[in-house]
Amino acid sequence: MRDLIFRIYDRTIDVIIIGLVLVMIVVMAFAFFQVALNVWALIPSLKANMVAQEDFRDLIVNLLDVFVLIELFATFTRYVRTRHVGMTQLLDVTIVFALRELLVKLYGNRFSANELIGLCAIVILLIVGRSLTSRFSPHAGT
Repeated sequence: MRDLIFRIYDRTIDVIIIGLVLVMIVVMAFAFFQVALNVWALIPSLKANMVAQEDFRDLIVNLLDVFVLIELFATFTRYVRTRHVGMTQLLDVTIVFALRELLVKLYGNRFSANELIGLCAIVILLIVGRSLTSRFSPHAGT
């Protein structure tokens, strides 16, 4: 009976994971098409050398969002393959997200000195944490 319950559990998890992978593919496709549409909309203004700064900012933000999604989905697919999420992968995603926030604030000129210092401190702490997890990982010697 116990083996049957665990097999049902494993199959249920597999079905859910397959569904989530399909959702991730759709989300990535939408994110890519959003970036492609932004580029397409900028083409006429590129020819005239008159790119609206707000349109270009939107393109940069959407492009950075795609990078965050890629890292997030890469972490999920690592979990799917290994059934384990490492601290290093989680820190990678968090670092990319924090850098995205920092770049968006810098590029948009919408930040205070305290916000900038706080985000930089967070990024530095995350990078130190990631370095430590890489250094002291159980797989560091292999």
